Amino acid sequence: MNFNLFNFIFFFLSLFLTSSSIAQSRVTFDAGQVFSNYKFIDAEGNTEKNFTNNIGGCFSLGYQYALNNGLFIRANIGMRKAGASIIINETNVTWNVQYADANLGLGYMVNKWRVKPYISASPYFGYILNAYQTIGPDTYDIKKNKSLKTSDYGVFFSPGFKVDLSNVIAFYAEYKYILGLQNLESSEQKSFNRGFSINLGISVTIIRYNYITSQ
Repeated sequence: MNFNLFNFIFFFLSLFLTSSSIAQSRVTFDAGQVFSNYKFIDAEGNTEKNFTNNIGGCFSLGYQYALNNGLFIRANIGMRKAGASIIINETNVTWNVQYADANLGLGYMVNKWRVKPYISASPYFGYILNAYQTIGPDTYDIKKNKSLKTSDYGVFFSPGFKVDLSNVIAFYAEYKYILGLQNLESSEQKSFNRGFSINLGISVTIIRYNYITSQ
């Protein structure tokens, strides 16, 4: 997985370094609904499949550097909800977690039509702002008692589309798949963040200039 991701990043950076094009710098803001879950593996290696999604919110501020051949680099910071729920012995158990995220990614956009589809992959790092586990009527601060690791890392995969409203402002919508690669458990068990979000956003072009490199 890490090797394939490295090849993906190297391939796109190589295309950037050999491109001659007009570039644009953009700032972005988006917000959306997160449907979060866990991939959980117990100490015996069995995978638990009975978790249900938690639903929460997310938002991010971002910067994009885009060439008119469709290639772009994106960087975002933001916050998102995470967690999951499960029923154990007729008792509802819920994890509610909030992360601050930073991510840096690469993507490609098809510039042929007014509606411009795109896809990107963005490795991310997240830090827990707060985390609670509710078992029946009781709630526990699992960040404070250190039963959950405070950091997470993984990859966001984001297909979407952009619509230019003017020469400066554009609207975009994207589906963001969350693939957590960090084991969140402090015990012999393993859990990984999973889920997706549906985001709507606005992109504002702040700079247009020639980007020319020798080949």
